[in-house]
Amino acid sequence: MMVLEFFIWGAWLPLIFGYLPSLGFTPGQQSLILNAFPVASIVGMFFSNQWADRKFNPEKFLAFSHLIGGLAILGCGFTKEFLPFFLLMLVHCLLYVPTISITNSIAFANMKNPEKEFGIVRMGGTVGWILAAWPFTFIFVNWAAVDAAHPAGLVDWLGAVLGSGLSGDALKEATRYTFIVAGVASLVLAAFSLTLPHTPPRKPTEGGAKLAWLEAFSLLKHPFVLVLWLVTLVDSFVHNCYFNWTGVFLGTAPSAGGVGIPGNWIMPV
Repeated sequence: MMVLEFFIWGAWLPLIFGYLPSLGFTPGQQSLILNAFPVASIVGMFFSNQWADRKFNPEKFLAFSHLIGGLAILGCGFTKEFLPFFLLMLVHCLLYVPTISITNSIAFANMKNPEKEFGIVRMGGTVGWILAAWPFTFIFVNWAAVDAAHPAGLVDWLGAVLGSGLSGDALKEATRYTFIVAGVASLVLAAFSLTLPHTPPRKPTEGGAKLAWLEAFSLLKHPFVLVLWLVTLVDSFVHNCYFNWTGVFLGTAPSAGGVGIPGNWIMPV
């Protein structure tokens, strides 16, 4: 569950910043698309998580969200017009963001000893994020160059494939497959969610607030939670800046101030 959950996000986020200008979107349109995830995070904090966690069986909500959200992000790979692209991205993000905490809820509800077990389970998300990079070593490939090399045998063929990354406009065009891969992974997780253990909706804790976000914010009165919250706030800012710019920097030629990593190696690097 965790591997697939973070595979989805890890598939499309690292390269979207360099892809949107290639579609001819204005800077304002790009920022609207890139802000779909932050907006969904705010909406999720005040509405989606409350609704999903306390009103529905988490595993069924997970299946529904990844079915509709998966179709939406899949659609981003097949549209080049701003309005449909933005709306599809917004639908995906509004449904995806709550699933990050829902997967945590499912994990905690079905562990015998969450304090000891959750770290290993959550590490699956990190593994999923890493795995999301590797399909593109075989997708962002200049297959004409591979054929022209006439590789003899599997080893030579593999070397030709891994050494023939796309670049320039061809790479920008192929970047649409990041959304297709993310969409397929989301649909797989939608199906897999139906096999997860039955987990009843969570009721408010005794003495706790009826609104989940109010109960969560009340934890900030504890200094160690407040410090963690502030550190995470700064870390999230760094995280977003890093993923917005690094893919472009790695792929840009050295003569233009970049690194010149071949297209099929940008994501793994």
